[in-house]
Amino acid sequence: MFVGVDIGRTKILVSVSDEKRNVISSKRIDTPTTFKKGLQAIFSLIREQVKKEPITAIGLSAPGPINRKRGKILNPPHFPGWENAPIVSLLEKEYKAKIFFNNDANAFALAEYRFGKYKKIKNLLYLTLSSGMGAGIIVDGKLLQGLSDTAGEIGHIVLDIDGPECPCGQRGCWEVYCGGLNLANMIQEKILHEKICTGMVKEAGDIKKITVIHLLEAVRKEDEFALAVWQNFIDRLAQGIGILVMSFNPEVVLLGTIAIHAKELLMTPLKKALLEYAWKRTLTACKIEPSIIDPALAPLALI
Repeated sequence: MFVGVDIGRTKILVSVSDEKRNVISSKRIDTPTTFKKGLQAIFSLIREQVKKEPITAIGLSAPGPINRKRGKILNPPHFPGWENAPIVSLLEKEYKAKIFFNNDANAFALAEYRFGKYKKIKNLLYLTLSSGMGAGIIVDGKLLQGLSDTAGEIGHIVLDIDGPECPCGQRGCWEVYCGGLNLANMIQEKILHEKICTGMVKEAGDIKKITVIHLLEAVRKEDEFALAVWQNFIDRLAQGIGILVMSFNPEVVLLGTIAIHAKELLMTPLKKALLEYAWKRTLTACKIEPSIIDPALAPLALI
């Protein structure tokens, strides 16, 4: 029996599969605010699903940056309370099982490569496009890891040196413009400070509760402020994807959470905007789509 643990900034998902990666069960909870509470929650989720069966191996994914050699989550932006978390050694101690550890974007890229719609495509990119932004990069059939496990930390490519400050300490990072948490924070601040009238406030019930989901609903209703925010998001997303497409010339780019929720509301304007940031011949050779992979498979793909 294999166990998959996907730790995200907003949720923890624990899944169980057989040796062929057929998912038997999966459960998720909101991510606790500290590593200690999170570890206990992971133990509880595993205990609920595994019962008495022996665990052969555990696939573990978490937001980057990570240190695979030391088995630690380092200091991901927007993830206070989980800094320098020695999670691998504690899971090994608890379960006496081999732990396969990587960042979440790499886990999703491997899941797409091994089990997804485009499995065995040798040049493939997966963009998380969720609370934060990261990429899993498959080149010639191999995962690009990097010397210090930071290959694919594309959320911190600087798009504008004079742009807003990023929680990572740089300015104008791609994640500032397109990461879900930063995007929601920006919307909240603009509404508060500029006294903007938008239906998002009514939908959320409180300015501080506005999320990207409320933005998408407002765009569908042609809310003027939401449309302007969405257009800027599309332009910045296209700018970053253009850099990746021209750098790696992939066959497929698969997009995560926000694209999965938005579908053609995102994909149609994105493909048009991309023509400003990458060669047409390069784009023509590349399929760009929302991912349809089961999230439960991501950490299991590491095993």
